[in-house]
Amino acid sequence: MDWEDLKTFLAVARHGSLSAGARALAVSQATMGRRLDALHARIGAKLLQRTPSGFALTPAGERILASVERMEFEANSVERTIGGEDVRLEGLVRVTTVETFGARIVVPALAGLQTSHPGIVVELITDTRSLSLARREADIAIRLAPFEQHAAVVSHIADMAFGLYAADAYLAAHGTPDLAVEGGAGHRLINFQDDLSGLAEATWIRRIAPKATPALKANSRDVQLNACVAGFGLAALPRYLADAVVGLRLLPTAVTPPVREVWLGVHKDMRATPRIRAVLEAVTTGIRAQARALSPRAGAHDQGQGR
Repeated sequence: MDWEDLKTFLAVARHGSLSAGARALAVSQATMGRRLDALHARIGAKLLQRTPSGFALTPAGERILASVERMEFEANSVERTIGGEDVRLEGLVRVTTVETFGARIVVPALAGLQTSHPGIVVELITDTRSLSLARREADIAIRLAPFEQHAAVVSHIADMAFGLYAADAYLAAHGTPDLAVEGGAGHRLINFQDDLSGLAEATWIRRIAPKATPALKANSRDVQLNACVAGFGLAALPRYLADAVVGLRLLPTAVTPPVREVWLGVHKDMRATPRIRAVLEAVTTGIRAQARALSPRAGAHDQGQGR
């Protein structure tokens, strides 16, 4: 069997669709479809069956899944071992993080890398999913939660503070919310969709404004920011994203806003590879240089929030 075809089988089995599997392997959906068809034709059996809700394992697929996962583990181990011996300061380095943080913080952190190491190409993958370092879905991961992968070498490189915001025009129309007494009654709320409702900032804004009426749910911070600017209602936004926006006001709250930790991780087999080390250093230095914007200290702009 062709290993690329088996990788396709694993990706579709894990993610449930050709499109999601294609994103995980960084190939086109058409390529995924061709590889899956080729595998089924070669072995004369179906391993994955298309259903209304996506692809599902057939009995044959279930029987071989564990064996193919062991093959993947060994293949990735070989790749990491060989990759760790590559001493060139050139080549591809895949970095994954969430979209807005990647665009606003990580991209500026990487800007100087092209001057110092023009042979290094960074592929920045913005995804809410935690891509696997062990499976080489990414070389470096920047996350807003501690890592669960035991083979990752991780470091806490920054904190990201949040605040409660509303547009000046919204406040002029609806007044400043008295959260301590009224719990946000008479006000509208911008929050996350249900799949991200457990995030610290989503839980916090529901806690301080339990009587506010939901106005918009979105899983994009940029969408939430623009909705807040447009006057949809109150929003819990990262300080680095909202503080500099003209027309938004940071509101005082009795309950201290959450602060999320920013973690940087790399697989232990790859951390000494020169091109990956160079990107790690650039990311770390660049993000730490933005520490004040990410988590501002208490001051006049905080309007008595205690941060």
